[in-house]
Formats: sequence, structure tokens, C-alpha cells
Amino acid sequence: MQSEILDAIWPHLKPGGTLLYATCSILPEENSEQILAFLARTPDAQLDGTGSAQTPGIQNLPGATEGDGFFYAKLIKK
Repeated sequence: MQSEILDAIWPHLKPGGTLLYATCSILPEENSEQILAFLARTPDAQLDGTGSAQTPGIQNLPGATEGDGFFYAKLIKK
């Protein structure tokens, strides 16, 4: 479902616009793998300062003092 949401909203973003993809998940298939696949199929999308080309986005894992796990990646439309 995440890929369908990303694909549906991207055409509505203006060039130079920012999309912040965030989940309350710690599963790679819902997080970094979604972003890698989206970047591969969307030539006008680029990652902006969150992670690297191999591991896009920022993953926070749950901990005793850190709260719940979450993920986010900032995408810019070229």
C-alpha cells in the first residue's frame, strides 16, 4: 500500500517540492526498501539528506528511553 500512496501523490508535487515519507514501523520492507524502490522507478525523485543511496532514510529503533520506533525519508522532486 505504501508504494501505491507514493505513486499516487508524487504527480501532485511541484518541481522543487518536498515529500516527507514517515512510518511508525521498524520493518525495512515498509521503510528503506520502499524508498529504494520508489527512487528506482521515479527518475525525478531524489533523496535529500536522509541516509545514503544504499540505506535511505533515518530509522529509529525502539528503546527503553527512546520511545517507539519510526522511520522517515525526505524526498525532493527535481
